[in-house]
Amino acid sequence: MCGESAEAAHDFAEPQSWVLKHCGKNPSHHTFREVITRPWRTWRRR
Repeated sequence: MCGESAEAAHDFAEPQSWVLKHCGKNPSHHTFREVITRPWRTWRRR
């Protein structure tokens, strides 16, 4: 991996656009990773 990355976004279209542009500029870059963070909140029932 080259170490470059798209900005964090709520909509997948923005990073997807970044990936497609990055691939166009760097044809040897063909593997990407999507990192999803889901916040969880838990509480104990009394």
